[in-house]
Amino acid sequence: MSYVTIREVAERAGVSATTVSQILHGKGRFSPKTRESVLGIVEKMGYIPDSRARAIRSGQAKAIGLLVPDLRNSYFADMVASMEEELYGRGYATLIGSFGEDLARQDSFLHNILGQRIDGAIVVPKGVDSPGMTAMVKRKLPLVFVDRRVPGTPSIPYIVSDPIQGIQQALDALISLGHRRIGFVSHTSLCSSTLQERETVFKTLVSGLPDADAFPVVDCANDYESHSRGLDYLLRQGVTAIVFGYSPDAISMVGILQERNLLIGSDISVVSFDDIAAFRLMTPSISVISQQADEMGRRGVEEVLDLIGDTGGDAGRDSAANATGDAQKDNSGSESGSATLRGDRVEDRRMVRIPTVFIPRGSLHQVHH
Repeated sequence: MSYVTIREVAERAGVSATTVSQILHGKGRFSPKTRESVLGIVEKMGYIPDSRARAIRSGQAKAIGLLVPDLRNSYFADMVASMEEELYGRGYATLIGSFGEDLARQDSFLHNILGQRIDGAIVVPKGVDSPGMTAMVKRKLPLVFVDRRVPGTPSIPYIVSDPIQGIQQALDALISLGHRRIGFVSHTSLCSSTLQERETVFKTLVSGLPDADAFPVVDCANDYESHSRGLDYLLRQGVTAIVFGYSPDAISMVGILQERNLLIGSDISVVSFDDIAAFRLMTPSISVISQQADEMGRRGVEEVLDLIGDTGGDAGRDSAANATGDAQKDNSGSESGSATLRGDRVEDRRMVRIPTVFIPRGSLHQVHH
């Protein structure tokens, strides 16, 4: 595909390339006839200004790279949509990539965007160190992690959900409905610190309850056999409710429950992380622990623009920070409550925690003893 150049427009109009550029940018002193002639030729020839050349001149491309593990996962799709919308409103284009939880594909995208003139990147990383990520950090391109982080990168800001509030609210709701045996499904093979933290929080919260052995945890992989074995184990333990730390596991195991003629919301209660459309459309609809993906996306945008030096969002960032602080106080009872659960570990000052929120739906049922 050939592109019309500014020189070709200038030759057709009988003026200099500088004149065409000034007219397109509303600069210079030219007669109405000259302006009308040049703009008419621009339209007729279909000329589009070269954004790369503009970026070289201005030092800013007004473009941000967005990378997530899987755009087929509604949670990440919702997050990307919120980031893209926020960036569009601020005048930025986006380069969006998905790596399917494959480290080599992740690094390929990172190397690709490093070769282009972009202003920054927002990444949901694999969660482990890699050559591509090392190069990204070394280049000092404005970079923000969302949902997950890479160990050994304390200089990179990251936005993460706080699972404590949502899991506590879900447990409180299930226990109030009479559930005394509640299982949790983990997924450690993804090497995600975020998913690992959810399992840790669940175990910590139930450790103080009577009969802590009544809260079994299983670790599943991506395949059907793993989900089937995990469900078999939980049912043998007599669970009446299951909390899923990873929404794709929930979707798969809900299907297996239906294959076995176990009625969700009648025979067993189900709660999953991520407020995705599929859960709202199921019958009954699935109760969720929402990570507030839209808010996480917006905060990621604010952080990367802050690193770039685009301070147009300061008011929005301050407002969001205040809202997050208020929500954390409301959901955990106090800010010190969350700190106690995490032990005396000092949180990275560049980390922003978005509180999770439990949303009850039709997938819960009352247990009678």
